[in-house]
Parts: sequence; C-alpha cells; structure tokens
Amino acid sequence: MKKYLILLIVVVSFFNCKSVKAGHNDETQIVSFGKKPILLRQPYLQMVRPTTTTITWKTDAKAESCQVVYYEKNKTEKTSIKGDLVSHEGNKFNEVLMKNLKPNTTYMYSIYSNGHLLATGKDYYFITAPANKKMAFSFYALGDIGAKEEWSFAKEPATRIIELKNRPDFGLGLGDIVYPKGESKNYDNHLFKPFQEVFKNIPFYPVVGNHDWLSDPEKNFEKEWSLPGNEHYYSFTYANTLFIGLDSYDGGFYKLDEQIAWIQQTLKRYKDKYDWIIVYLHHNGKTCTYKPNYEHVQALYETFVDNSVDLVLNGHAHTYERLKPYDELGNVDGSLTNQNNYGDLKNRFISVTIGAGGKINKKWQADPLNKENCNDGSIVAHAEHVPSFGLINIDGLMLSFQGINSYTGETFDSFSIKKNKE
Repeated sequence: MKKYLILLIVVVSFFNCKSVKAGHNDETQIVSFGKKPILLRQPYLQMVRPTTTTITWKTDAKAESCQVVYYEKNKTEKTSIKGDLVSHEGNKFNEVLMKNLKPNTTYMYSIYSNGHLLATGKDYYFITAPANKKMAFSFYALGDIGAKEEWSFAKEPATRIIELKNRPDFGLGLGDIVYPKGESKNYDNHLFKPFQEVFKNIPFYPVVGNHDWLSDPEKNFEKEWSLPGNEHYYSFTYANTLFIGLDSYDGGFYKLDEQIAWIQQTLKRYKDKYDWIIVYLHHNGKTCTYKPNYEHVQALYETFVDNSVDLVLNGHAHTYERLKPYDELGNVDGSLTNQNNYGDLKNRFISVTIGAGGKINKKWQADPLNKENCNDGSIVAHAEHVPSFGLINIDGLMLSFQGINSYTGETFDSFSIKKNKE
C-alpha cells in the first residue's frame, strides 16, 4: 500500500508541475478544451533578463489557462510552461514567466490559451539579456505615444524600428504612454496595435506621464505592465549600463521623499559598478521648448552630476530637443565647442527631449532663439520639430545617439560620448 501511495504522489506532482520538457512534437501533446479564446492583444515581452522572461497577451473571458512553448533557436528540445490569468476590463491577461534561461540566447515561442494555439511563427522570439558587461547593445526611446488613431502617427516609429538594420534590444517609454487619460480601455487601439510587431520580440520599459496619471495608475498603467519594483520608479541593468526610470508625476515626484531617497540610494550603490548611467522620466528640467522649466526635475541635477549620470531622457514636449552638457547647477559648459562628439563628460550630463513619439505640437515650431525662458538659445545643441524617436548604441566606453525621423527613417541629429579608460 505504501508503494502505491508513493507512486500516486509522484504522478500528482508531475501533473501539477508548471514546466514540462518534451521532444520535438511538444505542441501536439497540449490538450485543448472548450471554445478557442479570441486573441485581443498580440503577445508582448516584459522583464527580459539574462535568465528570465515574461510574456503577456490578452484574450476574451473564455481563457481559463495559458501556456507558452519555447525552445532555443535552431534546436529541437522544447519546454512547455503554464502561467497565470488576471481578469481586467472584462477580459483576461495571460502571463507566463520563464525561468532558467541562458543569457544572450534567442528563443522561439508559441502561446496557448485553453490549450488552443493563438500565435506562433518566425517573428515570435525573444533574446535574453547578456550576463557579460562587455556586450554591445542598442535601445530605442520615445515618449507621448498612444493618441487616438485619427491623431496619432504611432505606427510610423513602430514601422521604422522594425526596419532598422540592427534590431534594438529593448525600448524605453518616456511617459504619456496612452492618451487622453491613460485608460486601460484605450491601450489596445492607441498603443498595442500600432506597436504589436515591435513588442512581440523587443521588450518595452515605460514610465508614467502626467496623462497616464489622469486615470488611477494602479487600475490602469500597473495592470498593463509587469515592471520592476513598484512600477512607478525602478531600475534595471543591461550589459555595462544602469537604467533608472522615474515617475515625475506633474509638478512633483510621486511619493516625493521615498522616490528621492530611492534615487540617491540606487545611484550610490551602483554608480561605480557600471560604465554608463541613463535616467529616463516624463518631464523636462530646463528646456527651450513650449513647456516650462520644471523645478522638481532641476532639483535632481546635483544628484545626477554627483553620481555620474551620463544621459537624461524625457518626453512631455511633443518635439525634439538636445541640450548642451549641464553641470550640477544646470549651467551649460561653455568650454565645449564641438557639440556632436564629446570626450569624457565628467561632472556633466546631456538631456534630450524625445516627446514626438505619436503626437506633435502643430501650433509650435522649434525656434529656441525666441523662447522667453531660453533667451539667446545658448543651451540648445540641436532642436528639430519632427515626429521622432531616439536610437542609442552602447559599445564599451562609447555611446552613440541618433535622432531619427519617424516618417523617413533618416537621422537628423547625432552625437557621441567617448569615455576615457582609467
């Protein structure tokens, strides 16, 4: 009797296990049941780390189970893993976390709900982050993306990103992810449909903007994403770079004291461990755009400089603006004559506004020389009033930046920073 009891426990444990390895025909072993759920949102990648990846997709309420089958590209052994479902807005978020992956490895994947195959093919893949700090990589950045279809050109940057010769490793969202009020009901039409071909194989890390705050982020923004930390402000690393995403709210940081303390602690802990530090948030500090200077962002300049921040990216103004290197007081370094190829910018950082991701301010044309809060325009290295996104490449101690026209794919601005070896 004891022998049969042990056998029963083993059998039950096997069928309760979420991860099952199988042979080449793994998909044929998945048993479908019930009516096939409708795929309302294509799968999108989140939290792609060296050994883990999260894949999420949205179905109608018929989904009662979800599953991903994945395998290393050019290999035959497949792994099947089940995930969790969360009800939201009357539908189901299907989310699967894959663990024990190999760093810097391409995996193909297929998604199932109720055992029914919903998506598969050559474009459904992910590449895990490298464990090696010497690995070169690239990422894109843009803000103010998901407006109403008739007003938005979000499909244009998405198309240009797909067309890039070298695929970016991930993307940064610089706030105001979905208009007009960050409502979950608008995410599909305003963001996920135009970007679905990007998101299915390139992970995206957004931060909250003031429009996203117009609807409770806990019931909207946080439901749509799986991000590190509390999802309002967080950090992650990639190769030799530390990324810090902030929630600049509107006129003051979210949970001001807690967030500022976290920023200072995070920078202090990691600044000597990574070659590059990039901060991204929604609001600008100083600017020559039509937006005002935001004092709560400027108040962080000293913290940025003291902790070796190299680049600060923001949205908010629906245009493009690159500023000259700032010091801790927000003063421009006038000793620099070349504003395109910089050497080591010790105790200084560069701020770039990339806020024409899906909208552009049609009533304003870039003319920083006449801006009241800019006077002679001396803080601007380049301004261009075009739909655009940024593409950043990091290779060791070299950072290269391109401002790219979302309609033509042409580079209209570029600069580089080359750090000295110590």
